[in-house]
Amino acid sequence: MKSCFFLVCLAASAILAADNTVRIKFTDKSELEGVVSTSISDTQGFTLKTKFGETHYSWRQVDINHLRQSNPELYKFYVQQSHGSAVNTSTVKIKLREGTVLEGAVSTSPADTQGFNFRTQYGSRHYEWTQIDLDHLKQSKPELYQFYLQQSQIDDIKTDEQIIRFLRGKFVFRSENNSNLKNYGRVIDQVSAAMRTKQVAQRNQQLATLVSNNRPVLQTVSLRCQMLSGATRNRAIQTLLISYRNAFDALARTDYTNFTYNYKFVQEALAGME
Repeated sequence: MKSCFFLVCLAASAILAADNTVRIKFTDKSELEGVVSTSISDTQGFTLKTKFGETHYSWRQVDINHLRQSNPELYKFYVQQSHGSAVNTSTVKIKLREGTVLEGAVSTSPADTQGFNFRTQYGSRHYEWTQIDLDHLKQSKPELYQFYLQQSQIDDIKTDEQIIRFLRGKFVFRSENNSNLKNYGRVIDQVSAAMRTKQVAQRNQQLATLVSNNRPVLQTVSLRCQMLSGATRNRAIQTLLISYRNAFDALARTDYTNFTYNYKFVQEALAGME
C-alpha cells in the first residue's frame, strides 16, 4: 500500500485515507465507487476520486447507516470529525511517559501502527505510542489520541460485520504484523474468478497455479479463520469460518473436491446475507 501522510500541525489539507477503492451510497440512493481522501481539518466531508474525476461530498449527502456497515473505518472518521473540531495549526506539546515535555510538529502515517514522527527545532525523531503519556495526550491533543486508538486496533476484527467483510475479501489489513494478509483480497478475487470457469480441468489448473503462487496467503487465511471463531457468538458465522478454513486447507493441499464443496457453501451463505 502506498504511504499516505498528514501533518497534524502543519498541513491542514493533508490526506488521511488509505488508497483502497470503496463504494459510497448517498441519501438520494445513488452509489459511486472510488478512492476516498479525507483531511483531519475537514469536519464537513471528504473527497471521492472516481474515474470521472474528484468531487467533495459533505457527510449530509451520505447514507450514514450504509457507511457504518460498508466502511467502518470511514464511519469512525465521520464520527470523530462530526463531533470534533478543526485542527490547531500551531505546534503541539507532547509529554513522554518519563515526564519530558516536547514541543514541535507531529506527522503521522496510516501505514505506521507503532507511533509517529515528531519534529522539533533540534530535528525529527520517531516516537512509539509506548513512549507517550497517553493520558496527557488524550487531554492535550484529542484528535491525535483518536488516531492512536485507530492505529493500535487497526487490524483487529471484533464484530460480526468485520468478519463478514473478511470472508468476502474486503477487510483491509495495513500493519506489517499482517503483511501476509495485505493482498489477501486480491487472492480471494482470483479464487472467485477461477471458480467461474466451467471446465473442471481448466479450473483446477488455474487453482493449482494460484496455490503455487500464494500458498502462504492461503494458509494464513485458514489460520485467521480458526482464530476468528472465538470472536463471535453467532453460530451461523462460526459455521462459515469453519467451512472457509476447511476450504483453504483443502485448496492448499490441492484437494479440489473438498475445497469446492466448502467454498461454494460459504459463497452461497454470504450471498444470502446481502
